Amino acid sequence: MITEQESQKLIWFHKTHQHLRNLGGDGDYLGIERNLIHTEWVRDLFNRIDFQVTGVLKEETGKTYYPEMSTLNEWKIGGFQDPHLDTYTNVELSNLTPEQQEQLKTNPNREWTVILPLNDNFKGGECHFPATEINPVSLMHSPAAREGVLFRGIEHLHGVPPVRRGSRHTIANWYTSNPDNIYSVSELIFPSN
Repeated sequence: MITEQESQKLIWFHKTHQHLRNLGGDGDYLGIERNLIHTEWVRDLFNRIDFQVTGVLKEETGKTYYPEMSTLNEWKIGGFQDPHLDTYTNVELSNLTPEQQEQLKTNPNREWTVILPLNDNFKGGECHFPATEINPVSLMHSPAAREGVLFRGIEHLHGVPPVRRGSRHTIANWYTSNPDNIYSVSELIFPSN
């Protein structure tokens, strides 16, 4: 999906743009939303990943998918994420009327998820898929650096056990079949600080 040099540059970008970190904290991860990144080469890499993923989804499902959200993340030692489904964003959940919440039940934004590790010089922090009715076998997956994991984030429970050594750097992307849910620069809400 991306080269080793590109992944190293993305890690450097994340480390040198701490002022953009607006996601995570409290022991999980530190993330930068794509919509806060205005550096052209970084945006170009996100776009290239989107083109590759949407092409694979079209080929495999016969359906068109669109980018819904993307983040650049660092998981420091101890960073983890409890198993969850990728149905709604925090913004959606906090700003919706009861009617809109009902609508999201039949029109989820995040149908497909991609986790793209940028490095592999860390321990722990695997992609964990606990056993569920849909997937009765628990899976702990350690993808190689720059090899994305594509799955139905709205159906498959997934999480990240604690990172034990080093820092885990990832890109997380979500995709939707609803063109009304496409990631849009024109609708951005920037942090007030």
